[in-house]
Parts: sequence; C-alpha cells; structure tokens
Amino acid sequence: MFIVSIISIVIFAIAILMIYTNIYEFEKEKKIQFIIIGIIVMMVLTWIIVSISSMGIQVENKEYLKISKLSSILIFAPINTMFVLPYLGNIINKLKQEIFNYRQVTTRTIILLCVLIVIAVIEVSYIKNFQIGMLSNAIK
Repeated sequence: MFIVSIISIVIFAIAILMIYTNIYEFEKEKKIQFIIIGIIVMMVLTWIIVSISSMGIQVENKEYLKISKLSSILIFAPINTMFVLPYLGNIINKLKQEIFNYRQVTTRTIILLCVLIVIAVIEVSYIKNFQIGMLSNAIK
C-alpha cells in the first residue's frame, strides 16, 4: 500500500503541474481553488466508478476488498485528473482570453463530458478486472 501511495502522489504532482501550466490566466488564489476543487471532484467521480466496478466481486475477507478499492482510487483518481483538468483549464483560459466564445466553450465542454462518460464506462470494466487481479494475487 505504501508503494501505491507514493505512485499516487507522484502522479498527482504531475497532474497538478499540468493543470497549473494550463490555467495561466487565473490569479494565484483561483488556480489553487480550481486545482483543489477539481481534484476533489475527480476523487469523488473515481470513487463512484470504483464502487460500481466493485459490485458483484465476492471475497471472503472483506478487508482485501477495501484495500483493493482504496488502491484503485489512489491509482485512477490522479490519472483521471491528469486527463480531464488540464483540458478543462485550457478551455476556461481561452474563454478568459476571449479566444473562445461561450458557444465554443459549451460545445467543447459537452464533448469533454461525452468523452468522460465513455471513459467511465470503459473504466468500470477495467477497474473490475484490476481489482479481481489484485484480489487473486493477494489470496494466493
């Protein structure tokens, strides 16, 4: 679990750097708010995806399932953050610079949401297989 935590911290650090560079038009306080709120939202969304993917997994020791869920959240939340928030920040930046109008921002945001839904559906099965693999290795 320690190694998973270290990997998660490293990926979060990379994600934060990516987000920070894509929101250069924001004031410092707004950058921090965007990053913190974005990470919290991505953690909650990842928790929901992991909870859905964990349904139906049967294991005698429920502690193993808890560890598997936590590991999945710690690994996939920063990855999801890395793929979503820099792009969203870039969209908002271009709106602030008046490169995009509200219609373009709305269109790009809808496209981003559609892509996120597709990724979430794919992630559910992927995370389920990931957890089953972790659990089968832990039980051996």
